[in-house]
Amino acid sequence: MNQHNSNIRNIALLDHEGAGETTLLESMLHVAGITNRMGNIDDHNTLSDYDPDEKAYEKSLYCSTLSFDYEGAQFNCLDVPGSADAVAEAMTALHAVECALVCVDAIDGVKANTRKVWRLAAQRGIPRVIAMTKLDAEHADFATALAAIKADFGNRCIPLYIPNASSAAFSELFSVLHSPETNAETQATHEQIVEAIVETDDALMERYLEGESISEQELMTALRDALMHGSLFPVIATSAAHEIGTVQLLEVLKTLAPAPGEIERMVYLNGEPVSVDQIEGFSAYVYHTEADEFVGRVSYLRVLSGTLSTHDSFINRRSGNDERAGHIFRVLGKKQDDLKQAVAGDLVAIPRIADMHACDVITDAATEVSLDEMTFPMPMVSLAVRPNTNKDDQKLGSALHEFENDDRTFHVHSDPITHDLIISGMSDLHLRLILGKLERRYKVQVTTSTPSIAYMATITSSVKDVDYTHKKQSGGAGQFAKVVIDMEPLGRGEGYAFVDKIHGGVIDAVFRTSVDKGVQAAMEEGVMGNYPATDVRVTLVDGKMHTVDSKDIAFQIAGNKAFRKAFMECNPVLLEPIVNMLITVSQDHIGDIIGDLNSRRAQILSTDMEEQTALIKAQAPMAEIQSYQAQLKAMTGGEGTYTIEFDRYEIVPPAIQKRIIEKQD
Repeated sequence: MNQHNSNIRNIALLDHEGAGETTLLESMLHVAGITNRMGNIDDHNTLSDYDPDEKAYEKSLYCSTLSFDYEGAQFNCLDVPGSADAVAEAMTALHAVECALVCVDAIDGVKANTRKVWRLAAQRGIPRVIAMTKLDAEHADFATALAAIKADFGNRCIPLYIPNASSAAFSELFSVLHSPETNAETQATHEQIVEAIVETDDALMERYLEGESISEQELMTALRDALMHGSLFPVIATSAAHEIGTVQLLEVLKTLAPAPGEIERMVYLNGEPVSVDQIEGFSAYVYHTEADEFVGRVSYLRVLSGTLSTHDSFINRRSGNDERAGHIFRVLGKKQDDLKQAVAGDLVAIPRIADMHACDVITDAATEVSLDEMTFPMPMVSLAVRPNTNKDDQKLGSALHEFENDDRTFHVHSDPITHDLIISGMSDLHLRLILGKLERRYKVQVTTSTPSIAYMATITSSVKDVDYTHKKQSGGAGQFAKVVIDMEPLGRGEGYAFVDKIHGGVIDAVFRTSVDKGVQAAMEEGVMGNYPATDVRVTLVDGKMHTVDSKDIAFQIAGNKAFRKAFMECNPVLLEPIVNMLITVSQDHIGDIIGDLNSRRAQILSTDMEEQTALIKAQAPMAEIQSYQAQLKAMTGGEGTYTIEFDRYEIVPPAIQKRIIEKQD
């Protein structure tokens, strides 16, 4: 049976950008005696935001791990960025923890990314505690903020403490369960919270209805069980800057948050699903990787089962590589302390493993376990990049692929149609950060541009007996080839078919292959506006050759020219890529979004409502949404998000097709 350390509390801090989770974490570290004074984002000295980009932008951009002790408990806290760009960080972090601390700004309330991370935690079955932040802010009001939380997440969100006041007067909290006699408001809230808790336990409910007193310890035990089963979500009001509510929050997390092993985790052992508690050997999940220009590569692990000791060997189940743990670190932001051994349930880091990606599973040789594949959102914004100097070409490719390994929502590919080297990410900022790291770490500067749209051309009718004769007699060996072809359209996405119907010896078999090569070259080069051709069947029906002058190159040229001639006789049209879109916005913005999509030749497929959020599914031409991220941000005050995924090619409307061809000419 796999043994876990029951004193560990693995917690992911989640929020919408600006809700104050980094400051709250600084407050927790100071109260726990880890730091002599709180760090400040404006002063660039917080323990979690240590990356140069985070200091420059004055906000969290990457998931950081902070491990510290508090009153006999070992807290492993993950500071997850609140930007919608960082959804991959949230997804992998939630696979490493047993509890989510969701931070909600008392003024701004629940916002788009708060709802998103709440849903992600719910999908994982992760218990959630809510920290109401910035209750000391001007115009903050506890009752209003609590009502807003309940409006989004339901009446199961219950305050465990009542503040003495809101805004600047907020200075202390009163326990709802421990001191109900403090004042009338706390007494009334006490009764409501007791009822909410006992309703989750049939035995307690029966005793309560019979008028029996329920002890605080019994209520806390029932509350812990309800939290673990997603029945109740405790709310703790805080002012991190003044360290009000921080002690209470730490005590709640220490007392109520599950320890490793209390939330069942399923893995696959030899292809069969089993509880990780049944795994005796070593296994771990990689939830984050990063490269630092000074420290090198660091991989962050959640130990699932067994133990990992310094100098132990392990296998990366994705790559098959045998690796060795030269060091094991417990980390506090950038600070690293050596460990001799990591146990099941712990979050640790190991350095200098070159080929390690987020979501990798590592095990000892005898423990072949795997996890479900995670599906990450598709990138929304793309740029074509090219190095400013040719000598940086190879360095550019290797650097970008390293970034791709560290970031599951950053993609790199070379477009086979436009030949652009394209980088894709979740936002303009996301790509700026990538390019900044490229220049800072690898000294590579690039020129960027909007990627070319991968238009293609096809035909809409058929033609028969199109002939072309290639002759060359100007000195030296001559060239001769005659081909006759039929052409017809194929179904969308079928690509290309070549049919040889030559009978007898009018063209030797080897030269028929040459005709096919020439046709394919013409398709790749493009006939209409130099856009590659697709979905065409070419049938070679006749031809002629010369005993001396016929050769491979002659029939390639003849096939190429015959194709071009036939293609233009078959009513050619341009095709454009169509993408599926999923747009997430607050319900207030539905009208603006749909109106804007209609102006982009989009087709609205569905509009679904989830609490205060609208999920709009649509299809649109890629050419119409290249700058959509900026417009969506402007229309929704930065809250709207979307994902795209290629679906198919469709014919470009004639008027737009004419403009595209004229522009290329």
